[in-house]
Amino acid sequence: MDTRENVPGVERKVWDLIRELSHKLKDITSNPVLETVLLATKVLGVRKEDIISKDIVVSPEVENSIVKLVERRASGYPLHYILGEKEFMGLPFFVEEGVFIPRPETEELVEIALDLINRYGVMMVADVGTGSGAIGVSVAKFSEVIVFATDVSEKAVEVSLKNAKRHGVLDRFVVKHGRFLEPFKEDYGKIEMILSNPPYVKKNDRLPRDVLFEPPEALFAGEDGLDFYRAFFEKYSTEGKIVLMEIGEYQVEGLKKIVPQASFLKDTSGKYRFLYINRRFS
Repeated sequence: MDTRENVPGVERKVWDLIRELSHKLKDITSNPVLETVLLATKVLGVRKEDIISKDIVVSPEVENSIVKLVERRASGYPLHYILGEKEFMGLPFFVEEGVFIPRPETEELVEIALDLINRYGVMMVADVGTGSGAIGVSVAKFSEVIVFATDVSEKAVEVSLKNAKRHGVLDRFVVKHGRFLEPFKEDYGKIEMILSNPPYVKKNDRLPRDVLFEPPEALFAGEDGLDFYRAFFEKYSTEGKIVLMEIGEYQVEGLKKIVPQASFLKDTSGKYRFLYINRRFS
């Protein structure tokens, strides 16, 4: 029997290594093989399609590097922090520790926003709590709007600028450090649409291990998860504006008391996901 693949110091086929290592991730993800493939692509500098279609052989040094990344992921560290990016709206976005990782559900918010922008000819948009810039940069990329973005994290401001540059919208994506829309107080009257995926997790909610590595200020919002909305709508008038924000599935009744003028939209899975106000074009 040929046992060369298990001999230290001998080159191995990458698929043999992936099959061997993927079991380490079975308790941390529902896609252990895919995630192991992605970690291997990070080390090898190839596409996942190349790993699937080509008979790639790895040296002991490369194998060791892949093993280290798999073990880091197995500890619960987020996959996309290791990879350094996350796809959103078909675009690659830089992400790193200290910046919220964009979720697929938020793509629906962007799609709704783009439809409203096109329908009503919106030109000035705000993105509150921009994080990686996923919402604001995507909206700028797929329309002609100017985006005013804010975040309480200096790291998020830095990363969102990198993403705006990466996607060629740096001239229409203006981001500043600060809470809510305070950095743009002078321009508030010009803003036609306010977008946000704010923190809305309850203080004591249990979250998956990898999520706990993300910035808590982007996740938690008090005892009932509604602190952001309570503070924002107390401070800012929505007169003459469109507002579209992501919400938690079971927060509608609490939000009706805070924002009685809002309506609530379901996502494609049938869950309430968005708070919507249109006091500009209704």
